[in-house]
Amino acid sequence: MLSIITINKNDEIGMQRTITSLRQVQPRDFQWVCIDSNSTDRSMEFANQFKASGDVVISEADTGIYNAMNKGVQLAIGSQILFLNSGDCLAQGINTIKAFALNPSVDLILFGFQIRKQVRMPRRNAWRFWSMPTSHQAIIYTRALLINEPFNEQYRFAADFEHYLRINRQPITIRREFRSLIINEPYGSDQHLPQLLNEYRSALIANGCPHYWGDLVFWLKTHYLKWALRKS
Repeated sequence: MLSIITINKNDEIGMQRTITSLRQVQPRDFQWVCIDSNSTDRSMEFANQFKASGDVVISEADTGIYNAMNKGVQLAIGSQILFLNSGDCLAQGINTIKAFALNPSVDLILFGFQIRKQVRMPRRNAWRFWSMPTSHQAIIYTRALLINEPFNEQYRFAADFEHYLRINRQPITIRREFRSLIINEPYGSDQHLPQLLNEYRSALIANGCPHYWGDLVFWLKTHYLKWALRKS
């Protein structure tokens, strides 16, 4: 069984978009877990309207997105988990459970994703020493892996990257699917860029990379992302 976890905070428009996307999966043979951070808009109204038997919808204080994601994993009952955050949508053609290519014997299934009308296919796993091979919302994880290796909540911006590095330090099975699974809500801001890149450097060093590599990635990403964000 697949559990789909949606994290939300005061994004009623994004919530409606995500729910509309989830309605396309027929029959509805997945569990939906919605973890909301005390929203004051209509997010929970829409979530509770969509909630079905076996789903979980909660709204309470948390300490950040990764705390909410860990909370969602604990409440999920599926053997495999997809994070589809508020504002993200399933790609065209993902309208049955079969389309998710579920396989509980595979720890990670990496799909492609779309963002700003561009399609990005999953890269080779060695890419992880620069960045995640794909968006974390385009990865189907086994719940057992996430229970044993939760996201490190000390990271505010890059816990998904640190998590990917950490779980790859043990034997895991990975499969790549060369098709889009999700459409990411557009992101990109230089507001928190220094903190994000500092966390990238810390994650690399904490997971066995030499300091010089962490410093090099920090320097290269600083210049590349500033250019990419200006271009977008």
